[in-house]
Amino acid sequence: MRRLTYFLRAVRKVLRTRLKGEGPFFVSHLITARCFARCPTCLWRGDVPEEKNVSKVLKFYREAREEGFVSTTFWGGEPLLWEGLLEVMEGCRKMGFVTGLITNGYLLPRYARDLAHLADFVIVSVDLPSEEHDRLRGVEGMFRRALEGISLLSEENPGLKVFLNTVVSRLNFHAVEGMVELCEELGISVTFESVDEGEPQFRDGPRVEGLRLPREEEAEVFGRIRRMKREGRPVNNSESYLRMFEEGRVRYRCHLPSISVRVEPDGNVTNCLDRKHPLGNVYRDRLRDILEGERMRWLRREALGCHRCVDTGTVESSLFWEFKPEVVLNTLRLFLG
Repeated sequence: MRRLTYFLRAVRKVLRTRLKGEGPFFVSHLITARCFARCPTCLWRGDVPEEKNVSKVLKFYREAREEGFVSTTFWGGEPLLWEGLLEVMEGCRKMGFVTGLITNGYLLPRYARDLAHLADFVIVSVDLPSEEHDRLRGVEGMFRRALEGISLLSEENPGLKVFLNTVVSRLNFHAVEGMVELCEELGISVTFESVDEGEPQFRDGPRVEGLRLPREEEAEVFGRIRRMKREGRPVNNSESYLRMFEEGRVRYRCHLPSISVRVEPDGNVTNCLDRKHPLGNVYRDRLRDILEGERMRWLRREALGCHRCVDTGTVESSLFWEFKPEVVLNTLRLFLG
């Protein structure tokens, strides 16, 4: 019932935002950039200032609730390294937020019993269906501990939505069938996405590039994934998303600034088209001023002409915003099925 309520609230909020010009409704909270893994496709790992005061973070969420936000997802870096996370998640849940977590899974065994009752969904990033995943991530035991944590989550709360997320690249494209088979064994499902390339956001170092598959190879892999979805296997992506990559034409209108705000570790709200000039800071500025500010209005206009990002969060959300029937129905099945 909680998930149905969220879905209906989200649809209502999209309608109100589109018809009445109301603000976003989802917080994408990059609460820490710290991480012990060395994932080659990651843009977000780094060492940057972060707000560690739980009271300040909860104050922001009370303000967000007043502004009509209905959901938040915590990610990183590795969000379970942020010491006050469970307290903040508990506070968000009490405020009525649908609350999610994206984790690499290594710390899940330690926190699973609590997370099972604080999160509405947990996404575990796994890129290979064996201990080879450890080599890719640079952490021994990562695969085993992720699976152990997933089992504990399901044992503690069988109704909790648990998903795998797999970034498809030159390093693991051969294993997409194996990832689906792993999910079938675990009784969960998987989301596949292509590689967002570019400059690391919170560390010095080389660009993340050269890992995305060439167009023809990527088309073949996503065609295989789409066929598995059509066979009824546990693939979360909409066919619309998969078909874009299968056909080699990733074109969409980005509506993400109308849907969500990305809050960085220090409270800055990301301006994805001009990172040197954040939209504001949720710990220093009034949230309403950020949402109604000129920079936010500019970003919403300019983003409509951008289709650079290829991650599912950006693309699927933008398609949902446009009420693509297949995407809406797929989202309904995903969260309510």
